Amino acid sequence: MNDHIVNKTTKEKIDSESVIDVQQLNDINDQTDDISPPKTIVVDNILPISVVTNSNLEEHPESYRLNSKKEELILTFVENFRRQYHHIYRDRKSLCLNPFNECGIPKFVCTTIRPTILPYSDLTEWNSTANFIADHLNYDLLDPPYELPKTLCSPTKILTDQHGNCFDYANLLCSLLIGAGYDAYIVSGYATREICYMDTTRLPNPYIRKQQEEPVEQLKSQCKKYGVKLAKILTSEYDAYMHQRHLKTIQEEKIKIQDEENQRIAEIERPISDPLYGIRIHAWILIRPGGRHEISEAFYIEPTTGYRKTTDDSDYLGIESVWNHENLWVNMQDCSNGCKSLQFDLNDQARWECMFIHSNENEKELTHKRLSKTLSNQIDWFDKMKFYFTNPLHLPVSNINATSYYKNYSDKIKSEVYKKYYHSSIPDITIKTIIHEDINLPLSWVMPLDITPKNFQKRYPKSHKIYYFKKTCVEKYAPYSKKDGIVLKISEFDDYNFKEFIYVTYHYEHRYDKLEIREHNIKMNTIKEKYRPGRNDHLKEYIYDFGPSYDRIMIYYHKSRLDSLSKRHETTRELTDYFIDHDNFLAYRKVIFENQLKKSIQRSIISITEKFNRNPSLNSNEDIQELIYGIKDNKFIITYYRDINYITSSIRTYIKPSNWNDKAFIFKWNDNLHEIYQANEDLKQMSKRDLYYEIIKLIKQEEEVIKRVRTAENEIRDLQSRRQQEELSSDLEVTIYDIDRNEKSKIYKELLQQKTDDDKNRKNMNELDYLYPYLAAIGNPECINAQIAEQIRYTVKLDFKNQSIYRANQIQSCYENEIKELITKQQWYQNNPISKNDEFECEQAKFRLQILQDRLKQHEEFTRENYLQLEKHLNEDIRLKEPYIVR
Repeated sequence: MNDHIVNKTTKEKIDSESVIDVQQLNDINDQTDDISPPKTIVVDNILPISVVTNSNLEEHPESYRLNSKKEELILTFVENFRRQYHHIYRDRKSLCLNPFNECGIPKFVCTTIRPTILPYSDLTEWNSTANFIADHLNYDLLDPPYELPKTLCSPTKILTDQHGNCFDYANLLCSLLIGAGYDAYIVSGYATREICYMDTTRLPNPYIRKQQEEPVEQLKSQCKKYGVKLAKILTSEYDAYMHQRHLKTIQEEKIKIQDEENQRIAEIERPISDPLYGIRIHAWILIRPGGRHEISEAFYIEPTTGYRKTTDDSDYLGIESVWNHENLWVNMQDCSNGCKSLQFDLNDQARWECMFIHSNENEKELTHKRLSKTLSNQIDWFDKMKFYFTNPLHLPVSNINATSYYKNYSDKIKSEVYKKYYHSSIPDITIKTIIHEDINLPLSWVMPLDITPKNFQKRYPKSHKIYYFKKTCVEKYAPYSKKDGIVLKISEFDDYNFKEFIYVTYHYEHRYDKLEIREHNIKMNTIKEKYRPGRNDHLKEYIYDFGPSYDRIMIYYHKSRLDSLSKRHETTRELTDYFIDHDNFLAYRKVIFENQLKKSIQRSIISITEKFNRNPSLNSNEDIQELIYGIKDNKFIITYYRDINYITSSIRTYIKPSNWNDKAFIFKWNDNLHEIYQANEDLKQMSKRDLYYEIIKLIKQEEEVIKRVRTAENEIRDLQSRRQQEELSSDLEVTIYDIDRNEKSKIYKELLQQKTDDDKNRKNMNELDYLYPYLAAIGNPECINAQIAEQIRYTVKLDFKNQSIYRANQIQSCYENEIKELITKQQWYQNNPISKNDEFECEQAKFRLQILQDRLKQHEEFTRENYLQLEKHLNEDIRLKEPYIVR
């Protein structure tokens, strides 16, 4: 890539030479009406040929198909800037300024950005937003890779088509990041082939598994006052030296082998040489501090992958320009060493040349001083002005806000301007200088960005996307797109050609069995499953293999289980249950089975061992630490907790008689059934009666423990059969708030609507005719005369009046009765003491009187309105009008 070095002296000279007296030109412009507005002047081989990427142009809004007057003016300024840049820096490549949109209309790149914040919480942070854009779109390569794209489609089209090149990615991502409050910019520059091709096969797996390290218990050295000293180890110094030398040789050999292996891997992973290195065009995102408070330093975002990159990343080789929705800046720094030494202070005009100057008062004063000229400079300016009229396309004008394009002016205006400046005195612009006003860009021509909840949940094109990393293939799926609920599959390989599987991880969502993660270790032939809370068996993890070892580990949510079971480990000969916070302080139960050649329903038990946690309420010599049920040996071995004052623990052994389970056997105590080792001889010995009841209790406990073991075996068998059924079922959980997928909710809603319609129709059918009783009284004739019609009107009104009077009399009667009761109670209160209950009843009576008054008043108002409505119905009823046809 060519070095981008600015000749500041030349630049300032051109800036000073290009200022003209705009006020005098405006005076000439006002004298004629045939002046056409300035148009964009195209320099050869700079702008691409217009490409229309959409045939249905009429379907697009007007802003997509046409340019407003302000946009045309901005494009004029942009073209002026392009001409200057192309004239001054002929060795540098052209800038991405105003490519064509999908309708073939040139648009300024800054107006193509549409700052938007979408109503999704996942799109408020830069990392989640970048990951969403990387997942939501398919990547298109630039063709050719060393040229700027001819078109830059709107973000709305990119969201609809779900594919685009790096500029489309960056444009859409920048719109969302600016909307989220970040100080984000699109960067146009150069990158390596791996970045431009979105080649991630040499990057490490971002979903790397965490290696589970078993905690190593460190033994604390106990310093005893009267400890036995260790014997001295008598070794030869020569033997020790030779042994150390041998170990050092072995270690050096290992390091050498490891270095050779690392060199071999580095040689394999080293990318091949790129003939287009340094000229591959790419676009990415720059985030500067200042937008969000958590951003403290500038960094890059690679839009094709969503990864964060440092500003000195070696994959980015140079920058031509950056822009946002407000302005565009051209990089004037040296990029011969890539982007390592670049500074991103965009206000530093020595390093970044902006297109539109937004100046404050201090900057205007500096501009005023810079534009002051001497007489010699005025003469030089006059010669340049004269040359400009004769060659309008070849003279670069540095100040884009000062002049217009005179090619489109008439010859009459040109000659008048030429005479004024050529034959008259040189204008004194040291007294009158032009300070240019800030230019505000027009609003973005892009329609508001929107992503429907359905498309947001689909996330990936066609609900599926594949990524390749170093020895890893990552497949992503949208929720509900697969019957088994898979959303992520991570396949790890042992080679770079992705052929030898070693580990596969599956991630699931919305499964009825609450399965969340399944890890398949292909080398070890083991499977590990993780479940979310909510299962009936409260299973948390399930680890099993398919080998002859028959090894299964089940981990449970122990707080949800009544038995406080935390872990269960089963092998061909053992079954171990671990407990946490058990009511009986039980820590674990271990069962040992006999080897069986043939498979049977129940395995023969050799022994059952139970260990208990310390019970602080009991004495250590009475608190059982371990209890062994020697089923095969007919023994019970009880080990108590060791007293702090003694070295050993007490052990008690009970021996069951050989025929103890015979129904005809009468159990009698014998001293041979009991053995004891008691560390503290001062403790009181148990009586024979207590020992007898103790062994009877242990025999009953043994039966209960065996039942629990059989229950545990049945739970394991039920879990296996249940897991098979759960894998065969394909239904997924659907929340009641998901109306689109909840079929039951749809059916229920349809039935409810149907019932409502049926009730409404039935009500309309059964609605009574107010004239039906009166017509039935005269035999339901087909027609009546005027006298009968008048009689019916009179009768209907009379009945309505009588009904209203009857209702009013009822309310009035209730009101009078309440007054009588209240007067009676008040007379009684005068002669007797009043309690709180009496006061409450009095208040209640007054409350009822107030309600009756309001009801009577309301009845009068409703009666008046209903009577007027009844008269209206009677006057409009066709049956009571001539020819008086009733049916």
